[in-house]
Amino acid sequence: YYGIPHPMVSSGQLKSIILEGHKAGFQWAVHSNGDRDIDALLDAYADALEQFPREDHRHRIEHCSIVGRDTRILERIKHLGVIPVFHEYTYEHGDKYTDYGEERIAMMHAYRSALDLGIQPAGHSDWPVSAADPMIRIQSMVTRKSSQGVVYGPQQKVTPEEALYVWTMGNARAIFEEQERGSIQVGKLADLVILSNDPTRVPADSIKDIKVEKTILGGKIVYEID
Repeated sequence: YYGIPHPMVSSGQLKSIILEGHKAGFQWAVHSNGDRDIDALLDAYADALEQFPREDHRHRIEHCSIVGRDTRILERIKHLGVIPVFHEYTYEHGDKYTDYGEERIAMMHAYRSALDLGIQPAGHSDWPVSAADPMIRIQSMVTRKSSQGVVYGPQQKVTPEEALYVWTMGNARAIFEEQERGSIQVGKLADLVILSNDPTRVPADSIKDIKVEKTILGGKIVYEID
């Protein structure tokens, strides 16, 4: 079963729409999950870029959940300069993965493989499908462990430092704002949080328990724990 083919793809309408937005200078951010669907979207991006080459377009794939059984799709993503905006909800939904089989699970939410290829991914929560809590998302990236304690796709584990980078600089780059936000540097917006513990030093299974004690936006405290 491969899902229901969308007429927009079979008719060529997807390529036409992507081309129109690309020519207008927009950055595309298209929801795409399965490997056949992602390939179709990459075909549309490739067609647009061939007709109207554009440096640093940063067209995106939102979710980019299943990229096949090997790195072929990720290599296409790198070649085209596309940003995969993966989600990582193994903590909440890992126990639903089993129907995909081990080969596909090994390439779901493929942060490790993307980083190893030199791709700079971004991340998101997919709320309300999973909690809009970066600490849970980061723990899920690091452990690939469900709430029931089962590890799915350990091949895609990343380090806490890599997960933090994805959720800060990776996300800033995905919206062309890496010069304004994403890291604590002179000249950037003073957008930062104070955490109750260091995600790189606590046991990986307790990253989700780290609390935000203070939130600062533009240099102003907008939240502080009682």
